[in-house]
Amino acid sequence: MQFKSFITKTILFILLILPVGCATHQVRPYISDKPDIDLRKVRTLSFTKVKDTIRTEKSGITTLKAKADIIITNPEINGEFKCKGIVRYQKPGKIRVIGSKLAMTAFDMLSDGENYWFYLPKERVVYTGKCDTIKGTDTNAYIFPDDIAALLEHDKLFEGRYAYMETWPTFWLVHVLDQFGNRVAPYARLMVNRVESTVTELTMFKPDSFIRAQASFNDYTETNGQSVPESIQIHWPDTDTTLSLNLNNIIINEPLKPEIFHFKKPKKADIIETN
Repeated sequence: MQFKSFITKTILFILLILPVGCATHQVRPYISDKPDIDLRKVRTLSFTKVKDTIRTEKSGITTLKAKADIIITNPEINGEFKCKGIVRYQKPGKIRVIGSKLAMTAFDMLSDGENYWFYLPKERVVYTGKCDTIKGTDTNAYIFPDDIAALLEHDKLFEGRYAYMETWPTFWLVHVLDQFGNRVAPYARLMVNRVESTVTELTMFKPDSFIRAQASFNDYTETNGQSVPESIQIHWPDTDTTLSLNLNNIIINEPLKPEIFHFKKPKKADIIETN
């Protein structure tokens, strides 16, 4: 009975959002907005095949390390902050991004899969919290490392959840739904290119259906038989912050030292909880 009830609510949820959309959803372009797409190369796949493609796209990547050109935009920053950096990623949920400018560390963000830290040496402050939890809005934290890791692990999006797909002329739009008690709400939305079958956009939602974070993936390249995006842009609407990572010198599936994902409290830095 609970399963039937969930299915009924899911269908009602879909019927309600399809005609009018949702306040947290952006309007997508029609084919006329994509004149450079060769329709002869557009593929026709079933929903099951598209879902399998999403699950397996990055499943062969267990670790990644790369150098990066980094750009951060935020209302508190005068214009853009640009720097060089390094990226280290390991499944599940571990990521570290260190940005440097003028031979000094500008920031150090880290998630070990359970907790995250965002260290700003100049401000002498570390923002920290539990991964995959609701963040408070009463701090000055504007980037959340656990969201970065979550946006890279597409195979986990469908675990214990239901989904449906819209077919557009040049892309598939896959909606992932979650259940919170008796309520059905959006969990994630993926845009998949119908020519290359790559995920180009991913939006993740909070339990209240407002957007948690959005990511775009561009300039895919083949590395050791795996398709890897060289350009990743992540936006947090709550803090109006955008993090752009343009990767180079990419190496995948090479063992990483465990200490990379261990946080050491800096001297003379305040620790602020963000959950």
